Amino acid sequence: MFTSIKKRILYFGVYIEHLFLNMTKKITKKNMQEAKNIIVVGGELFNKGAQAMSFVTIDQIKKRFRGKNMYLFSSRDYARSEKEKANFQFKILPWDWETKMCLFSNCLSMLLKNNRNKKDRDELNNTIKNALFFVDVSGYALSSDWEWTVSADYLLNIIIANKFNIPYYIFPQSFGPFDYSFKNKLQLYPLINLCMKYPRQIFAREETSMKYLSKFRKNNIFRANDILLQVENTDLRNIYKDIPNFKKLEIEPDSVGIIPNSRVKERMNEDKFYLTYKMLIKEIICSGHKVYILNHSSEDSRLCARIKKIFSLNEKVELIDGDLNAIELEHIIKQFNFIVASRYHSIVQAYKNGIPALVIGWADKYYELLNKFDQSEYFIDVRTGLNEESVKDRSERLLKLHSLEKERIKNRLLINNNIFDCLLN
Repeated sequence: MFTSIKKRILYFGVYIEHLFLNMTKKITKKNMQEAKNIIVVGGELFNKGAQAMSFVTIDQIKKRFRGKNMYLFSSRDYARSEKEKANFQFKILPWDWETKMCLFSNCLSMLLKNNRNKKDRDELNNTIKNALFFVDVSGYALSSDWEWTVSADYLLNIIIANKFNIPYYIFPQSFGPFDYSFKNKLQLYPLINLCMKYPRQIFAREETSMKYLSKFRKNNIFRANDILLQVENTDLRNIYKDIPNFKKLEIEPDSVGIIPNSRVKERMNEDKFYLTYKMLIKEIICSGHKVYILNHSSEDSRLCARIKKIFSLNEKVELIDGDLNAIELEHIIKQFNFIVASRYHSIVQAYKNGIPALVIGWADKYYELLNKFDQSEYFIDVRTGLNEESVKDRSERLLKLHSLEKERIKNRLLINNNIFDCLLN
């Protein structure tokens, strides 16, 4: 395991080498006919929001670039069974930070004991050399809300694309704040300043993200809705060789979905977290609704089970267990009267289908999403503390007015998919 100090030294080495590379390299234009590969980074399959974004992106690109090979770079998904991976219409290759370090620098790679075999590294190297472009669909990575290594790893994707002279597009995601500690600013600001000038186009989901990015880049930054709100349907034939038999769980009428997020729990008192959900679920049950608890990321499975345990003897509270995919989850979400949610893309999927949400969140991205759909009064920001009476008032309001809120959401929903056309230019 690498200590933080060793990682800092390595990333400083990356910055120096990248700076020198930028001063000496020759820019050559990629021939569209010769380049056979298109690479998606930042997408994951275990997080269902990231999975939905990956599926939409791959489908939309395949519709525009017939005959190209699609790749998803993701180490965690690379560990999936060979049988499962073989059914995708895209190939998954490993993409951990040590592998990226070795790809970027022969000099720095000598300091690493990378476990990837030579075959994997050679395939990655050849895939990138023959790539037409990278598309980054990270939901939220470049920010001081995470450990500094998350930001550094995000920037390493851009650095590698730059080294190989491959165009890089950053699709709608959240950025900032950049309130790193002084030590981390010294490490990251030079990297951010250098890297964020390279992508051809950057799309930010929020006005606040645009503001944060303006410190490092002034042109070709655009505000755009989340990918899932730009595309109506996904052609699953572009995702799977044999389309699976998806579960189509039928939800009882007058039901409410509970979709928690472990990241929210990390940002507040644990006892208060569970007491809040206990209070909300009790109120929903007392109003005559049934409650379903489900996870929108495998990271939240234990959290969902713990909330269900509070109501272990109550048949009006049901846990939907198992690893459902994004398509199955959307089918479930669109059957609810409303959801109580903290996973960003569960809210996006809900709004896409006209379903209201009581949102317990911790970042600007939640507020701006709700504001777009005229739903900001249903946002509970844990950064300012949880007032039990305020939470109760908002849930009571949604229990009474969810039909009216459905119409408000539908009236604000505008689907367009022009963002993907920028890749054709």
